[in-house]
Amino acid sequence: MSKAEVDALCKLANDCLQLQQMKQAKELFDKAVAADIDSPDAHEGLASIAFLSGDFPNAVAHYIKLTLLKPMEARHYTNLGAVFNRTGEFEKAVDALRKAIQRDKRSAEAYYNLGIAQRKLKRWQMAISAYREAARLNPKMAEAFQNLGNVYIDTANLPMAIMNFKKALEIRPDFEKARIGLEKAEAASNSAKEAVNPFGRLVKAESYQVSNKTVDCRELTDAERYEDRHTVKHIADEIERLSKGCLEFLKLRLEPALIELQRTMAEGSNSQSALVDVAEEYYSASNQWTELRKAVKRKVLELRAHEELINAPEVKL
Repeated sequence: MSKAEVDALCKLANDCLQLQQMKQAKELFDKAVAADIDSPDAHEGLASIAFLSGDFPNAVAHYIKLTLLKPMEARHYTNLGAVFNRTGEFEKAVDALRKAIQRDKRSAEAYYNLGIAQRKLKRWQMAISAYREAARLNPKMAEAFQNLGNVYIDTANLPMAIMNFKKALEIRPDFEKARIGLEKAEAASNSAKEAVNPFGRLVKAESYQVSNKTVDCRELTDAERYEDRHTVKHIADEIERLSKGCLEFLKLRLEPALIELQRTMAEGSNSQSALVDVAEEYYSASNQWTELRKAVKRKVLELRAHEELINAPEVKL
């Protein structure tokens, strides 16, 4: 079969695909591949059909073939990364999408799919950077802003989450996921504000008519003293354990990651992917160390809250 005949088969198959005649389209693409095993159009068509049908292993196989046939075509790596996201192979997705970006730094879709993979890997800062770049390259991509809002919820940055959900809704007022995300972020923000309100709740005068109040130090019972000592020891032990873990992590993970990053930058490595890998390792370690420090802080606050509760004055009428 001549190249012109193969091209005609692929054109007819694509017409069927546009009409959602999946079975006929696949049969025609299969004929094209049988006639020319290296037909990019046929493999791309079969990859699309496999993806739409949920046959992800075949979609991967055809997209890998396309990256071999057209190694400088960024979109094939982008599509391969999208399939790996669907199969939960997020490290493979990151690798494919980096290759896509190396070939086309203006591919908003590649950055968007990279954001998905990085978020699933809990690399929050890398996910934020990827979604931001997707939104910068395509300011009308509501999904980029919506997913950016989700990452900011993951990292408890509620003001930024709210801002990005609102941006997504400005672009697409009927974007249900963005609306739900906005409601979730605003509710969490309101709860957080109530939790840190130094004045607490106001009490109406008529519900609090108490006269001749005296404030004394509350005496603890023996049982309360025992429980207090037990609680304080437990919290203190947790603070010690977490602090040691934080210090160990700093020495064994964060410091070596920083040294490796400095070394790679000083050497001026020609491998962009190598520098990205080292930088990503440093940011990942830095984020984990921050989470450890936050855990220590939470326990310290818990200890202070317990002390305030135990030492709370008693009101006698």
